[in-house]
Parts: sequence; C-alpha cells; structure tokens
Amino acid sequence: MRNNILILIVSIGFILFTDTLLFLLLKKYLYKKIRFLIYGLHSLLFLGGVLAYHFFIPTVKGPDFYYWIGLGIGIFFLFYIPKLIFIVLDLFSILLGLIHKKIRLAGQSIAAIIAVSCFILILYSITWGRYNYKTELVSICFPQLPPAFQNFRIVQLSDLHLGSSSTHYKGIPQLVEKVNALRPDVILFTGDMVNNFASEITPWIGILNKMNARYGKFAVTGNHDYGNYTHWESPADKARNYTDFLQYMKAAGFHLLNNAHYPLITGKDTIYIAGVENWGNPPFPRYGKLQKALEGVRDHFTVLMSHDPSHWRAQILDYNIPLTLSGHTHAMQLGIEIGNIKWSPSQYIYPEYDGLYEDNHRYLHVSRGQGYLGFPGRIGLRPAISVIILTNNCNER
Repeated sequence: MRNNILILIVSIGFILFTDTLLFLLLKKYLYKKIRFLIYGLHSLLFLGGVLAYHFFIPTVKGPDFYYWIGLGIGIFFLFYIPKLIFIVLDLFSILLGLIHKKIRLAGQSIAAIIAVSCFILILYSITWGRYNYKTELVSICFPQLPPAFQNFRIVQLSDLHLGSSSTHYKGIPQLVEKVNALRPDVILFTGDMVNNFASEITPWIGILNKMNARYGKFAVTGNHDYGNYTHWESPADKARNYTDFLQYMKAAGFHLLNNAHYPLITGKDTIYIAGVENWGNPPFPRYGKLQKALEGVRDHFTVLMSHDPSHWRAQILDYNIPLTLSGHTHAMQLGIEIGNIKWSPSQYIYPEYDGLYEDNHRYLHVSRGQGYLGFPGRIGLRPAISVIILTNNCNER
C-alpha cells in the first residue's frame, strides 16, 4: 500500500512539474483563452487518470490487470516522453540562443519536430507496430546433424504474455497465419505464454490450436508461467493455477518439456528436443534440472529450450549441446537495428539478448518474442518470428 501511495505522489509530481515547465516554455503560444483551457484540461485529464488508476487497479484481481496497466503506461508514454524530449531540447536551444537569437528560433523548431516524430513513433509502436511481425531466417551449420534432418526448419516463438492484450487483439490470429505459411517442421515455444494467470490462455486456445508443424509444437515454462508475480489467497490456489496452465497448454496443442526430452525420428535418424523449466539469475526462479532433461540423449544431436539466456553460460556450455533456444529479454521492447548497427538497453543486462550467439561451435539463439509486458508495444525492434534452418553442408557456407 505504501508503494502505491509513493507511485501516486511521484506520478502527480511528475505531471505537474513537466506540464508547468512546458507551459512556461510555450506560454507565448497560449495567450488565447481557448488554447490555455485546452492545455489546462489536458493536464487535468492526466491527473484524473493517475488518481483513477490508483483506486481502480488494486480492484482488478485477474488477468485484466495487465491489460489496464499496459494501456495506462502506453498512453502516458505517448504524451509525456515527447514532452520531455521537447523540454530538454528547447532548454538547450535557450542556452545556445544566448550566442545568437536565430539559433534559439531554429532550436525550438527542431525540438518541436523531434518531439512530434517521437509521438508518431510511439503511437505506431502501440498500435500496428506491436504486431508488425518480422520473419528472421537463421541458417546454422552442424557437421554432426543427421542427414535426414538436412534443412530442418524450426520456428521459434517466445514471450506471448497473452494477458497483456485484449481478447480482440489482432496479433495472435495474424501470428498463427504467418507461422503456418512458413511450413515449419517443428514449432518451439521458449516460455512466458502468460503473465501470471492460466486463464489468460483460454480465449486463444482455439486459435493457437490452428498453428501446426510437421513434428508438432513443444514448449517450456518461463518465469511468468508459474504465477509468482501476484498474491494468491492460498498455496492451493497457486498450485491449481499452475495445473490449469499445464492443461490449457496441452489443449492448445503444446507438448511441455519441463526437464524432459522428446525424440524426432525420420527414417533411421533421430534428433532430440529437450527442455528445462525456468532457470535464471536471482530474483528469477531456478526450477530447471538440466541433467535430468538430458538423461539418455548425450550421444544424439539435441536442441535445448531454456527460457532465460543467462542459463547458457552458467550451465549449458558445460554440456555438449549444439543449439540452445531462449527468450525472456524482449530486447526490452526498445532498440535500433540498421544494417550492422544493433543496440538495445537490454544488452547491459544480458550479454546475449537478441539473435544468434556462438561459443566453440555451440550456438544460442535468443528470440526477442512476439508479445509485450508493461509498455504495450515495441519501439525500433519489431516483434520477430525466427525460422532456424539446420544444415550439415558446412562447405557451402
């Protein structure tokens, strides 16, 4: 309760400070009464919204909590990030204006253009951009890959966080359609199907069931799938939620590999898909039992699913696992990818945060995922569908 009051006070203070400072910078443009009233109503609307959220959000006990939180964060960022950018740039132009008046005028115009551009970018990211999926083809050569699995196509999905979206969200049906068009041999989901509640899956079971692959769909649990991030009335309620989660995943057509493995057989050749429960650095849980998941498959080509990429360097590299698939990072839903230039704040927390990594001919592929948590969109880095093609023709590369 104390944290909620602190957030309320900080939020109100931030709005008042930002809007007052912006008013002082723009007051010469707000001399007309109607403009002044519109500006004042805008600030009052956000102050009222913060108060409404403070009293409304604690009453939401189910998966809708995450949708409403995300909606509020999205609208707040949409208006106040451009404001902050304009304030900083305009104050800088005032300092430069001490040198020459024309610099001040040009600086204010540039600040306005950048702020409006930022508004448009955020608006796009929380509307069409959140399901503007990018298909990424990743070809990896393994000399030890059995011949029957040459050009084997893995579609990796991750971090859908279904409860973050309304039940009318277009992104999930479009995702299923795009995945099926890729004609995958196998679909591997690397965790965080939900935010906390098993019931987040139920509106999507029928649609997820339509997503198909030749060898089926396999999944592991991520840190959010256990229901650890909410208050339960009793341990029994939490246990029941997890039991329901397992049943709903099965109903959606996913075979969960939690500390287990499964053989894929073509002719005389076999590869294994293995998976561990979530294993992460604190405060994330460590339920994964890697040795148990790999019992009996040491001499076979194995693709391992482990939700958190930090598991790779901490444990997995001690085993002879050719390919590990992870998710978890979302690439913080923010970044830049232009040619060979790639940046995200996620890289300061996770050395392997998005894409393909290699260490002594063993590979890790981290999916930035297709869903979102908190901020309801992705800025700069589109949600990605990864198509990983396995090959043993290493001389052709």
